[in-house]
Amino acid sequence: MQISNLQIFKYFLYLGVAGFGGPLAIIEHMRRDLVDEMKWMTPAEFKSYFGFSQICPGPLAFQFALYFSYFKKGLWAAVLAGIGLVLPSFIFVLLFSVFYKEFRDINYVTWALYGISPVIIAIIFYSGFKLSRNVFHNDVFQYVLFFSAIAVSIFFKLHILLLIALFAVIALIYYVGEREFINNKVNSFSLILVSGVILALKDFTGVILNFFGQINSKLLDIAYVFIKAGALTYGSGFVIIGVLREDVVENFHWLTSKEFLDGIAFGQITPGPVVITSTFIGYMVSGFWGSLIATVSVFLPSFVLVMIVAQIIDKIKDNFYLQSALKGANAAAIGAIITIAYYLSDDAIFDYWTLGLFFLTGLILFTTKVRPYYLIALGAVAGMAIKFFT
Repeated sequence: MQISNLQIFKYFLYLGVAGFGGPLAIIEHMRRDLVDEMKWMTPAEFKSYFGFSQICPGPLAFQFALYFSYFKKGLWAAVLAGIGLVLPSFIFVLLFSVFYKEFRDINYVTWALYGISPVIIAIIFYSGFKLSRNVFHNDVFQYVLFFSAIAVSIFFKLHILLLIALFAVIALIYYVGEREFINNKVNSFSLILVSGVILALKDFTGVILNFFGQINSKLLDIAYVFIKAGALTYGSGFVIIGVLREDVVENFHWLTSKEFLDGIAFGQITPGPVVITSTFIGYMVSGFWGSLIATVSVFLPSFVLVMIVAQIIDKIKDNFYLQSALKGANAAAIGAIITIAYYLSDDAIFDYWTLGLFFLTGLILFTTKVRPYYLIALGAVAGMAIKFFT
């Protein structure tokens, strides 16, 4: 079927308004629209584009939209698809950010955020669990890497980007060894040897981050932080959020942990990719231009890499070594999601009421199909009610 660039832009602009629920939900939305209803894509193409989207770092749904548009109509179609998907959520989050900066100290706003925060933590935990089931399938070794990544993140505080790189190497060694029937002792030794590099990598990370922390221009700092997150982070938008947390909260001290958590809430209740939280962070740090630079910077690396990979995709999509490394990267990235929730929980769950909201939200998520944004809205109402009556 022949489709125009304008049609592609209009569709993804619509999806940018209607696409709630995170990357997998947005991709399923595209499957229903583009495969079942509009017939712009065959089931085989859908499967291929979904597989391609696992190769490059960056937001999953954003990459899917780029691959589809590029292979249908070329470069400009991909540009328009990316803009269409991101623009509505950018506007929504920018408006939320302006409101938050001006009115967050008002009682009812504070009370609403009190109820939203534990709900967000439960959603992050649930997202990590759900993503692990969709990605790992029955591969026991990926689950071993997943739990190991959580432990390493918490006890060694290794930067997420190095954690992902380290576990990609470990997975590559393991799967190559498994394929070549190398003795299990050799595999175990390899895992221990690579893991022994963790402490040295941690110190090296500190040196690099301190160097970039000396850059004087705030906008240049923003561009650096968000380009790095967008270019080097695999997995869902929550993983990119985790990378941003380390820089925004711990390294540059632009936002408090509570402010960062509030930004995630805005990213969750608006349509589009979860990583649109970048708009909130950029605005809080440096106003409108900060929000624009943060948003462009976090999506731009993924766009550039997808356009490059699209040229050679047929040669690398089934490459054993690449796929092996990606298994480790994905396991570490998803483990990092759990770590993010763990660190943010200190500012979200601190009394019986917030603990109750956390467990209740988790119970609803695991036993029903209620959309997360409904739970966020209910959390806001619950927070106001609790504070009003207690």
